[in-house]
Amino acid sequence: MTQPLAGKQILIVEDEPVFRSLMHTWLASLGATIVQAEDGMDALQKMAESKPDLMICDISMPRMNGLQLVEHVRNQGEQLPILMISATENMADIAKALRLGVQDILLKPVKDFDRLRETVYACLYPNMFNSRVEEEERLFEDWDALVSDPSAASRLLQELQPPVQQEMSRCRIHYRQLVSVDKPGLVLDIAPLSENDLAFYCLDVTRAGDNGVLAALLLRALFN
Repeated sequence: MTQPLAGKQILIVEDEPVFRSLMHTWLASLGATIVQAEDGMDALQKMAESKPDLMICDISMPRMNGLQLVEHVRNQGEQLPILMISATENMADIAKALRLGVQDILLKPVKDFDRLRETVYACLYPNMFNSRVEEEERLFEDWDALVSDPSAASRLLQELQPPVQQEMSRCRIHYRQLVSVDKPGLVLDIAPLSENDLAFYCLDVTRAGDNGVLAALLLRALFN
C-alpha cells in the first residue's frame, strides 16, 4: 500500500533538536523524505540544494527566525506551502505569518497528531482536503464567538496592532497609541506592497458605535 506522503520532500526548520527529530520520525513514517535545518539561514542553504514540497518551520530561531525566512522566500517569488508550528502566542507574529502567506499555524506543544496530519495533507493536497464549506463554518463560529464576547474582540484587536517601531519597504515607521488600551479609538494597520511601497489605513472605531471593534477586525481581514 502506497504511503500518503510517498514522493514528497518536507523541509523541517526547527532549532529544538528533540522536536525536530520527533517530527522527522513521524513524517518519515508516513512516507515523506525529510530534510532538516536548524534555522532560517540553514534552511535557505538546504533549499538551494533541493526544492521541498512543503516547509514546516518554527517562528523563534537564531540567526534568521521563521518570519524572516518566510518573508525572504516569498520575496523570491517562491510559493511552496508553508506550515508554521510555534510556541508563540503573540497575535502580531501570527498575523504577520498569515499575511506572508503561510498555509496554517499550529501551536506547541503539539498534542493532536491527527490534526497535524490533516493539516499536512491539506498543505500538500489542497484540492482533496480543503473544503470551502468547512472553512466558512469555522469562520462563522469564530465570528459568533467574537460577537458574543466584545471584551475578547477588543483584546484581539489590540494584540493585532503593528509594532510601534519597525522598518518596512525602506521606510522607518513609528507611531504612538494615544487612547486607552481597553477603549480603542484609532486603529492602524500597515503592510508592504513591494520593496519600495507600502499601504496603510487608519480607522476610527468609535464612529461605528457598538460594532466598531468588529468592523475593525473585518476591515483588517480584508486588508490582509
